[in-house]
Amino acid sequence: MNITGVIDKHFPALSHRDFRLFWTGQCISLIGTWMQNIGQSWLVYQITNSSFLLGLISAIQFTPAIFLSLPLGVLIDRYPKKKILFAVQFMMMLTAFLLSFLIYMGWAAFWNIALTALILGVLNSIDMPVRQSFMADLASKEHLMNAIALNSTIFNAARIVGPSIAGLVFANFGAAVCFFFNGLSFIPVLIGIYRIEAEGLSANDKKTNVLAEMREGISYIMKSPEVKTTIMMVGFSNAFIMNFMVMIPVMASTVFYGNSEAYGFLMAALGIGAFIGALSIAATSYKGLRPVQQMTAFIGLALFVFIEGIVRNYFAAFVFFIFAGYFMTTALSLSNTTVQLKSPDGMRGRIMSVYSMVVGGAVPIGSLYSGGLCDSFGVSNTFVLNGIIGLAFMAVIIPYRHSLIKRQEKTLQV
Repeated sequence: MNITGVIDKHFPALSHRDFRLFWTGQCISLIGTWMQNIGQSWLVYQITNSSFLLGLISAIQFTPAIFLSLPLGVLIDRYPKKKILFAVQFMMMLTAFLLSFLIYMGWAAFWNIALTALILGVLNSIDMPVRQSFMADLASKEHLMNAIALNSTIFNAARIVGPSIAGLVFANFGAAVCFFFNGLSFIPVLIGIYRIEAEGLSANDKKTNVLAEMREGISYIMKSPEVKTTIMMVGFSNAFIMNFMVMIPVMASTVFYGNSEAYGFLMAALGIGAFIGALSIAATSYKGLRPVQQMTAFIGLALFVFIEGIVRNYFAAFVFFIFAGYFMTTALSLSNTTVQLKSPDGMRGRIMSVYSMVVGGAVPIGSLYSGGLCDSFGVSNTFVLNGIIGLAFMAVIIPYRHSLIKRQEKTLQV
């Protein structure tokens, strides 16, 4: 089989022009995003020397998703996703340049970093459900799983490159350069979105009232065992297992006595595993959804979070973060695909907004929870506890999911 045949079989989403335009723009933009994520976390910890305040910044950034995602989901199902996405990405670019300017002028403080984090939180509340529900328009529903996995691949490739670059840039040039590069990195994705032909118009033409449409989306989720339990698993994991942005800088500093470079490389290790996981999902997407693989990934993630809590060697921690990253992105990619494929076209924006609300809403809870525990009991003990909680949750949710599916099957037979 030649290279074209391999691409057509394993990466069919790339055959769609609109998806290629968006995907190639994201290849550059996401590196900048991860540079900003790393720069912001290390800057806040450097200014405050508090894991709780580091967690508070993360909580502030993700809190808007709790309040805005549901009503925004209705609007996403009513208006062209292309225009919404372009406007949001442009505002994110301006926010990155603003942060860079504040740091360069020496005006960066906890309060204005928190304010810009809040602005980014509002923009992300719009961006995430729009971007995710737009995938079916960019690559067709047939190739949706492949498109999601390829998107995850570049996201996690950037997770490798971005933190590594950010750690070095922060140490040698300061945080302002990290944020400035992120601002520049939005330019290719804005060009790509502008050239996309699909407008992302929804099949929902009822346009009754916002509350009624919100209830309709929530009702569908509650009646679908796969969607309901998937959202529960993703929300729980984001709250109690995947608090890496809060815990890894604390681990790098207090367990391994490292600097921003040590932190950046540990985040890169997570990205290496995540990249491998996303690439493997993309390459095997033609086999379709495999629920067992999804459940196994969540279990594997919790297990390696537990293991991270008992290691005291930097190299061992680096290796185990690769495994944690692999299971993390496998679980999230398969979960995203499950929710989208099980969602009717006219409700995908609303259902993905609920998904985004749970994901985003769980982060501030988890950030404050893990930040507080790290301050009180140490980061290693927090890793151990989070791993145990994750394994216990999976022992409950798997039989619960199975029982719901069986009950639905019996109802349909009647």
